[in-house]
Amino acid sequence: MELRWDRLGWQDIDSLIKRGYDSVILPVGTIEAHGVIPLGTDNFIPETMAERIAEQTKSLIAPTVNYGITRTLMTYPGSLTVSPPTFQAYITEILMSMVSVGMKKLIVLNGHGGQFDELKAAAFDVFEKTSAKVAVIHWWVLCQDLVEKHYGTSGGHAAVDETAAIIACAPETVQKDKYDPEMLYYVRPGTNVYPNPSTVLIFKENTGELNFDEKTANSYFDDVCETVKGFIQETFKRWDQ
Repeated sequence: MELRWDRLGWQDIDSLIKRGYDSVILPVGTIEAHGVIPLGTDNFIPETMAERIAEQTKSLIAPTVNYGITRTLMTYPGSLTVSPPTFQAYITEILMSMVSVGMKKLIVLNGHGGQFDELKAAAFDVFEKTSAKVAVIHWWVLCQDLVEKHYGTSGGHAAVDETAAIIACAPETVQKDKYDPEMLYYVRPGTNVYPNPSTVLIFKENTGELNFDEKTANSYFDDVCETVKGFIQETFKRWDQ
């Protein structure tokens, strides 16, 4: 069943809303350097996740917001950014517009760690002004225990977890031949470094080593999608009560 907002006609949207499709998933990311996986990693992952779980959560899939707030990796070729106020205002207005056409439950599925505060503020602003129900999901945080389950280690930026998700989403974009374990950079607590000296970042020492096994990656990403879907279903159930 087609649920991608931009692939539907206006009559289709009208029909779906009348059939009870009053929730929407908005994938959000950025364009940023990611080790040996593509600049659009933070967009591909939530977008693919939305496509896998939309029908089971009875949700439409909004077009992905591809441009976000890139900071510490801006010096790496190809990375792009928008300012925090612009990003927050843009997300807020997109969500407000969705509410205006009949969406009552809004899921912001975030793929990028650099915009937590702005998404939180936008979600609350929309809830406060419209009473629409809004949830922001940072998938890799919600699912951090699954990295240990499948790989026996912790994840990070462009580390084992994001790389596994891209192997499952877009395997043709993974450049395994460019990987060197020396790329892993431990971001030490109590430090801020501009720019970060690598594009593969770990937040616990001696973790995050990349694993390119496709079977494990697919199993991990299936588990991630199930976890996100379960959270959305449980949230919707409680909202509806």
